[in-house]
Amino acid sequence: MSPMIEQRDEYITIIAPTATEAMAQFKARGLSEQGFAIAGRIGRHQFTLVGGEDAQELFSGAGMIAATFCRKVAI
Repeated sequence: MSPMIEQRDEYITIIAPTATEAMAQFKARGLSEQGFAIAGRIGRHQFTLVGGEDAQELFSGAGMIAATFCRKVAI
């Protein structure tokens, strides 16, 4: 019986104006070859950066496409 290897999920989210640009960046960075796969649906998001009681709208509040990718890595 082989020993059990502990793993964790590692995520990368690419934010771009369009899904085409997000997927082009996925390909350009070679993420598939590194074991990453799409983690869910690609969609338009609004982003807010929160720190303490401060909150800042990112990208001037404009919706951007977010594509999240995931892979398993050994701990």
